[in-house]
Amino acid sequence: MIKFQSLLNTLFGGKTLPRKSDNTNPESTFIEDDDAGHLISSAQGPIAVPTINTIEGSLFNPADIDLYQLESERQAFLKFSVAQNPLLSVSSVSSLSLFLFDKMGKGLAAGSGEVGFNFSENETFYLGISDGLNPLNSAGEVLLSPEGEVNTGTLTGWQDPRIVIPIFTHYKIAIEIET
Repeated sequence: MIKFQSLLNTLFGGKTLPRKSDNTNPESTFIEDDDAGHLISSAQGPIAVPTINTIEGSLFNPADIDLYQLESERQAFLKFSVAQNPLLSVSSVSSLSLFLFDKMGKGLAAGSGEVGFNFSENETFYLGISDGLNPLNSAGEVLLSPEGEVNTGTLTGWQDPRIVIPIFTHYKIAIEIET
């Protein structure tokens, strides 16, 4: 049995793949190291954006959520869009959703496949990705949903997926500046 996380760690070995100096590859990529956490206290990062403009990682089952700490280097509207890598994914009916939180875990925005928000210079925020699960506040209410629902409170957990079937979804999140 292939252990995909071990394979990815072996292939990429680090967290950040820098841009090439000859500018033939304008991508600077942050690679998920082991398994990113699902709460503010266990998020991976910090990731400086837009210097880092791609995040790559994997979801190992429907209960797996990845959360990344990002630091905005300048004031900008940042757009995040996710794509599944079919060559590194195992039979999944993914509905990948993205969620943005402020430094305290308050919900900012969410979307199915893409999300954007206007950030200030040197602002800390968090980007979460899940395969159909929504974040919850302390009252057990959906904090953010890809359909646009935004409730009060901060991130304290995620919906229970009920049945966890093994899947493997490798994703790539592109980070763009919109002016």
